[in-house]
Amino acid sequence: MKTKHSFSKLFFAVLISALSFTSCDDDNDNTIIDPDDNYESKYIVVGSSGENDYLVTGTSVETDSIFDATSADALQSAGSSFWSFVGNKVAYGFLYNSTEAGVTGSYILNSDGNIKQRNELGLEVSVHTKGIVGDKLIVAYSDRLRDTTVANNAYFYEIDPETDVSTLYTITTNDMLENGEAGYITDIAEYEGYMIAGARSINSSSFTSEYLNNTYVVVFNNDYSVKQVIKDEGRTGFVAGQKYSQGLTGLEVIENGDLYVFSSGQTNYVVADSILVPSGILKINAGHFAFDEDYFFNITEASGGYNLYRSYYMGGSTFILSMYPGIGSKATFGIDADRFAVVNVASETFTWVSNFATAKGIEDDPFFVGEPFIDADNDQLVVPVVNSDNENYLYTIHPETATATKGAKVIAEGVSAIGKLTNQIN
Repeated sequence: MKTKHSFSKLFFAVLISALSFTSCDDDNDNTIIDPDDNYESKYIVVGSSGENDYLVTGTSVETDSIFDATSADALQSAGSSFWSFVGNKVAYGFLYNSTEAGVTGSYILNSDGNIKQRNELGLEVSVHTKGIVGDKLIVAYSDRLRDTTVANNAYFYEIDPETDVSTLYTITTNDMLENGEAGYITDIAEYEGYMIAGARSINSSSFTSEYLNNTYVVVFNNDYSVKQVIKDEGRTGFVAGQKYSQGLTGLEVIENGDLYVFSSGQTNYVVADSILVPSGILKINAGHFAFDEDYFFNITEASGGYNLYRSYYMGGSTFILSMYPGIGSKATFGIDADRFAVVNVASETFTWVSNFATAKGIEDDPFFVGEPFIDADNDQLVVPVVNSDNENYLYTIHPETATATKGAKVIAEGVSAIGKLTNQIN
């Protein structure tokens, strides 16, 4: 197994590049928080126009509010990115590229309460998944090399959100989960003081597997070597679900310390009708490093044939799930994850969310659901939606009632994400 001290010569050059980043213009504020300032937190909405994203701020997501991404106050971000908000302090936009590095930028609120780009990070690979471990943002990319004579690697960037300084670690994933197959990282989280990762086992030459109905959680040491692989066989599939290689929100530690593990039950289109794997939730009890053999929440069964796509922890034992339809080859694998449900993982209850926007289902329907934001301060999930009439709104989902409310309007061609930033210490 390799760590950052045993890179190949090729990736030694990558590491040197990754440790550097380019600062933005001098008028950008390079501090995350100024304790002498007293600005309220602001919502950040990511609107889109053409091939670019535009970030715009606001103080409310209620019905009478408007986020205008076409205004002079909106900040342009080159390309269409995947967004991550870290501790209400900094937002990262990861420009997805399937094989090469995309542009990664960090964004903060400056001393005037306006959104500003802070840095561009020199990441030399694309980003497939990410998570928070301690006070660091960890982003990862996994090889799926078709040449089976070459080792597959997973690359982890450890990013300091205070400074944007990054350090690259790499490990070889051949035979990490199963002999003859490579490991592919799908989610990252922290559990019992360790970094853990969801992973899927793949035959990289075809992105298939002999182990589609197994679930794997990898436990890492501080030097990113593998400490342990926690494995479950036969109940559901790999951790989280994927769309455009982005696997997220499959590992969630709740308030009592229990770790819940979410799987979409995805296979692949080649074997979709011959191998059926249900979406489901597994549990690792606090302080343990093995799956609870007595716990399995079959989400496909509870939902009447739908599949789990993403999970959003709302406190206690309550989650909001985004869901997508279809069984076998009719499954959309998250392309239209446009229904939501509230679940209690302790009592194993499942309730569909009412009053959420629905697609008209016509050909070339523009309906699109963006990346939600867990608004813990207001006990709600805020979801960006482009409806069938090509209008953009923010919907709020309230877990206690399992109902959605149409809120602020977004003026843009599309809306893909929302989060919150502050420039004061809470």
